[in-house]
Amino acid sequence: MKDYKVINVEFLRSFTQNNPVKIAKYINMFLQSAPDTLKQMNSQLAAGDFKGLKTTAHSLKPQLGYMGIETIHESIVRIEEYAETGKKPEVIAALIKEVEATCAVAFEELNDVIKNSN
Repeated sequence: MKDYKVINVEFLRSFTQNNPVKIAKYINMFLQSAPDTLKQMNSQLAAGDFKGLKTTAHSLKPQLGYMGIETIHESIVRIEEYAETGKKPEVIAALIKEVEATCAVAFEELNDVIKNSN
């Protein structure tokens, strides 16, 4: 099995009983929803919608876990915490950029999983 920089597909393999069709299904669902979620977080930050941002970040957290993207878990938690208070928007913006950069790598790696699991 290939080593990846950002993702760990062990949970997904276990959850799907290593069924390549189910693995591809869940990865594709994530790949379709996550980019929109990231855009939504940026829009909510720009609009000052901290309550919405907190909710959106919170909803992304388990999805990242299912895909084994653990390296940015703490960043998502911090986004939630800062959004709770509505303070430090510049820190939130930097954290979102970090999440986006990590997700960009994860998207490539997840596409590789789909390509190599058939």
